[in-house]
Amino acid sequence: MKKLLLAALFLSLLLTACSSDSGSGENADTAEEENSETAESEQGTFDASGEEQKEVYSIGDTAVITSDLYEFDYEVTVNDFYFAEEANGKPMEDVMSTSDDDFKLAVADVTFKNISDEAYVPHDMYSANLSAIDEDGGEISYNEFFPEADEELAPGEEITGPLVYVENVNYADTFLLKFEMMSDEETHFELPNPNQ
Repeated sequence: MKKLLLAALFLSLLLTACSSDSGSGENADTAEEENSETAESEQGTFDASGEEQKEVYSIGDTAVITSDLYEFDYEVTVNDFYFAEEANGKPMEDVMSTSDDDFKLAVADVTFKNISDEAYVPHDMYSANLSAIDEDGGEISYNEFFPEADEELAPGEEITGPLVYVENVNYADTFLLKFEMMSDEETHFELPNPNQ
């Protein structure tokens, strides 16, 4: 009798397992497809090393950037990039003296717009680093060439001025201007070497 009872229990479990398996097969496939589509849409573009590629901006483009540290949004437009002996009326000798003619001021003419709802002083809130396209890190700009960025910028206002670096004109074919460096909000502008 125990054997018959065990056999009946086994058969009922087997029938239950088979019937729920065939009923959920289509649902499982549909759920798997939906999960796959969701995963694809949540993924960004990835490079060969598996790192997510972010949009790279060019001269004339405007990027909306979120400050990783202070959590406010701002716009940056790079209007021009060039090498010069002086910027904003200040000569290179104010920050570096060299007899090497290959060193010049690398000047990125930028416009910052405060699109947040609070006023702030731009130089106190963010910085931009300049490097060759294939380098991490970068040089920090000399703020004394852009004194307007030391004044309060009200919501909706914008300022234009030079981000200035001292650079060898033959250092790279392409430079990167980086905002919010080493954060999830890191934003790049690709700047071709104007001397090449």
